[in-house]
Amino acid sequence: MKKITNIFFTIFLFLISTFSVRASNYVQGVVTKGSAIYTRPEASNSTRLLNDTGAMITLYSPEAVEITGESGNYYQIKFLYSGFLYNGYIVKSNITRTVYELSDEYKQSLIQKGFPSEYAERLTILHAIHPNWSFVPSFTGGVNGGLDFNAAVNGEADVIAKNLIDGSNTTLRSTADGAYSNGTWIGLSGSNWFAASRQTISFFMDPRNFLDESHIFMFENLGFNPETQTEAVLSKILGGSFMSNPFECLEGAYICPLGTHSFYEAFMSAGRDKSVSPVHLATRAIQEQGSNGSVLSLGLGYNGNYVGYYNFFNIGASGKTDAEVIENGLKYAKNRNWNNQFASIYDGSSTIASNYIAKGQSTLYYQKFNTIVSPLYGHQYMQNVRAPYSESYNTYVGYYRTYSSSEEWNNAVYDFLIPIYSNMGGATTLSTSENGDATLRSLTITECKMNPDFQSSAYNYDCYLKKEIETVTLNATPTNNLATVEIPNEIHLNNDETEVHVIVTAANGNKSDYKITIHKIETDGYSPTEILNGVGIKTTNEYLSNFVLGSDVSNLINSVVNSYHFATIKVADASNNEVKDGIIKTGYKITVANAGLTSTFKTVIYGDTTGDGVVDIRDLLVIQKHLVKAKTIENEYLVAADINKDGLVDIRDLLLEQKYLLNQYSILQ
Repeated sequence: MKKITNIFFTIFLFLISTFSVRASNYVQGVVTKGSAIYTRPEASNSTRLLNDTGAMITLYSPEAVEITGESGNYYQIKFLYSGFLYNGYIVKSNITRTVYELSDEYKQSLIQKGFPSEYAERLTILHAIHPNWSFVPSFTGGVNGGLDFNAAVNGEADVIAKNLIDGSNTTLRSTADGAYSNGTWIGLSGSNWFAASRQTISFFMDPRNFLDESHIFMFENLGFNPETQTEAVLSKILGGSFMSNPFECLEGAYICPLGTHSFYEAFMSAGRDKSVSPVHLATRAIQEQGSNGSVLSLGLGYNGNYVGYYNFFNIGASGKTDAEVIENGLKYAKNRNWNNQFASIYDGSSTIASNYIAKGQSTLYYQKFNTIVSPLYGHQYMQNVRAPYSESYNTYVGYYRTYSSSEEWNNAVYDFLIPIYSNMGGATTLSTSENGDATLRSLTITECKMNPDFQSSAYNYDCYLKKEIETVTLNATPTNNLATVEIPNEIHLNNDETEVHVIVTAANGNKSDYKITIHKIETDGYSPTEILNGVGIKTTNEYLSNFVLGSDVSNLINSVVNSYHFATIKVADASNNEVKDGIIKTGYKITVANAGLTSTFKTVIYGDTTGDGVVDIRDLLVIQKHLVKAKTIENEYLVAADINKDGLVDIRDLLLEQKYLLNQYSILQ
């Protein structure tokens, strides 16, 4: 290997599919230190370069690109940024050009070790810049040659909450059942985190995308190494964060001596004692808490509770809402007496060290994507699908800034365990041109009642309309604007049953087939009361009963729409919020419409006097308070308290409720 010219900084991002080490040299351009440089679509002072999602890109030092040509005062460049491919120009004065000679002999040695050719090409570039870096193939699943890549992606994608993504780019989100519903993405683990699409998961799982000078640190061996994991490195990482200032441990602080301490001291002590990289621990804390800290790391408490407790690694911080995530994380910290910063860092690092590093998940990559130890795809530290991508960059910056010259940085020693898969196929990308979403946002047919109600993830429907209708119009909107929809303009109903197909083709060619069978039937003419009686529900004045205790709202809805095709039914709770599933409770409002008639009833679950759908000691106490006139119950709740249905709520109903709770009596609904 021969280094042609020196550079004061080297970082580069290179293409997934078009980069190829076919020539003997690699020409790199590095953005001038301290600059914020706009890339441009042509060799002129025109607007900023946009990618195919419309995002503007500004390159900050230190960033690097491949130089592919030049035009006057501009270099032509190409690079990969956050998964998207860019081609453009940059002013020559804003970039430093360096040429590296590539060794085909070294590339062949990598292939002999077991690296696929695509890996070897990228690693050969890194070796040209960093001759002391060590690359070791890590065969996923312990399989010679590695796991099948598509099978591994399927394993990661099988549970929607396993891989989450934030941000406003909806093309990166999943439209699988439970992740998305008719134009609305469902927040998981807090309101701003959504299930990642299979395309997104595939991209961030593909090691080929991250064999560059910065993100390769997601494959760094995270054991303790005092030669590279120094105070200088930690100081650079912590210096730009809320952990740059010292903290003080007061009397009563758990495992923290009285006095002032530095975060460097806390991370270094934890790393040395737990045999784990303190650099990794520090970047993990920044990844979890942000550079400015969060409720879980500032000791301010939440809603007046948990003041003075810390959870730097977000251990145990899970839940469906932001409030649940925060409260569970602080509750975890309080249960372990993490009443100071040192305790949270030192004790919390044990989870990472013993539960992950020591068990074989010894890289950032394997802590997120467990494709190395059994059980595969489980026991993963974080849900954020981009975590290794961002953490590795933070690690890299911390390392790089500790070196006084590019010579020192280029000659540093680091070890990397790089995952190997089999049958990886072509390039993986986040480009919208490769988006595989072939779902519909909406689907309607004029004058036709869909059964079941439209859901993006459901592909088979029946549709009922009146016998005399001869033509209908179908409308369908794709979830992704780049997807195309094939629908008939006007549907002629020449028979009593007509089958219609809506074909959705995703940007990458994936197809979905939504099938609707249209049935022409006679109008049934049943009243709401007759309909409810027909599905086994008893109507008495304004009340409904005869529900099986614990039965689901969705079962009632399906019974009505499947048996009476023109009827509509809506269920609402006591606050008039629509309810589509969950157990039926006393006090629900059920509205049924058919044949021009509409009626609304209230549900009665005998014994359920509290309106929570179950019969327990609280219901018994409600009846007891009513009998001693401490608190009167009324309306449907009073009806629900009449266990023996004699029109009165008295001591006999109280005794029957008590016998039910003792399993000595069955309440008839």
